[in-house]
Amino acid sequence: MSARKSAKMVESLTDLPPNILMEILVRLPLKTLFLSRCVCKTFLNLTSLDRHFIALHSANATQILAIQFGDDFAPSKLIRWADPELDIAPGFIENFRLKPIFDIPSLGMNFIPYRTNYRYQNMFVLVNSCNGLLYFVRRHTEDERSLVCNPVTNEYFMIPGLDREIRLSSGTKSMWLGVSPSSNQYKVLRLYSRLNGDPLDMGAQVLVVGSNTWRNVENTPVGRDSSWDDCSATVNGVLYWLDKTWKDIVFFDFGRELFGEIALPAEYGDEQLSKIEFMSIGVLGGCLCLSYNVHNAPHVDIWVMKKRGNQESWSKEFVVRAVMPSGAPLYGRFRPLQVLRSGEILMHWINYDLVCYNPRNKSLRYVEFDWLHRKPRAVGFTPSFISLKDTLSVDKVIMQYVRPRADEREP
Repeated sequence: MSARKSAKMVESLTDLPPNILMEILVRLPLKTLFLSRCVCKTFLNLTSLDRHFIALHSANATQILAIQFGDDFAPSKLIRWADPELDIAPGFIENFRLKPIFDIPSLGMNFIPYRTNYRYQNMFVLVNSCNGLLYFVRRHTEDERSLVCNPVTNEYFMIPGLDREIRLSSGTKSMWLGVSPSSNQYKVLRLYSRLNGDPLDMGAQVLVVGSNTWRNVENTPVGRDSSWDDCSATVNGVLYWLDKTWKDIVFFDFGRELFGEIALPAEYGDEQLSKIEFMSIGVLGGCLCLSYNVHNAPHVDIWVMKKRGNQESWSKEFVVRAVMPSGAPLYGRFRPLQVLRSGEILMHWINYDLVCYNPRNKSLRYVEFDWLHRKPRAVGFTPSFISLKDTLSVDKVIMQYVRPRADEREP
């Protein structure tokens, strides 16, 4: 073998030992990794089924955002994504285009024409995320089906629908996906009101993903007007959400299948408690957090609960001045999403935009992207290359073999 040919072989990245190549690939941003898989069969093979790569990626993965546009009655069929550490980094880019990552399946829905293509009217709404999985529910329809997907592996699993008897006797208020950390069982929680009787007579059911039976939860909170809420948060297998009529945060522990309550900060008075529409919850640094838009100030207070379930551990960590460049105040809910490596706090100004708050210089900046002001629904999740079949321990997983094109637009 000539010295020239030997040198050329050494210069080829694919000639590196597989373990070293994996160490390189696992550190790539997800967008770059997807592009690499498309242009090199070696990269594709190393990052598809290799358990060593999957374990390495799981240990190094950082949170990204899944974004769905449209409201509950006309949601987008394409789920787009952004890497906050790259796309939203200050000074990196002024206006970026979101990339499609998952195409919600039609499942026999009616098709509608758009230009020269036929597109279906999607009814699946993005509800929440859990361990790298996204959960979608068909709201406001008689056929209340739902699905779980892994947008990275392009797989989805259909959750069994409700029995006819259940649909005729109750109305769904909310549904979420969760997991029991101890058993690693994924479960769906359904809150409902009884159609015949007191509308405040609430009930709850749990379905273990992979089974066909909904089980009743006995200790359901009574008298709560729970409904679909864009602001839920999950920490260590416990789902939290704001109740619209009671003065607390409600939670459901998926492991013990028990409901509970967490009191709001003791400093909250009648003014704050009367304006729950200005409140939101999220997760920062692995802790439950609460934000409140003090509309007459105007600023957003961000509280962090440092000890689970302990009201005295609420601490007001940030006070964000919420005004436009013109000085006009910003109204609505600000949902904290994550802390970036830069120290900025990424928040979702619900129904409008993404914003970043810099606690060092106390500045607020807006994150602009295509389709601005089309009611974005943003959910943070940590991408995973683990197959949906292995994650959920189910067999009837459906694979989508074609990813949505990056330049595809919707009506």
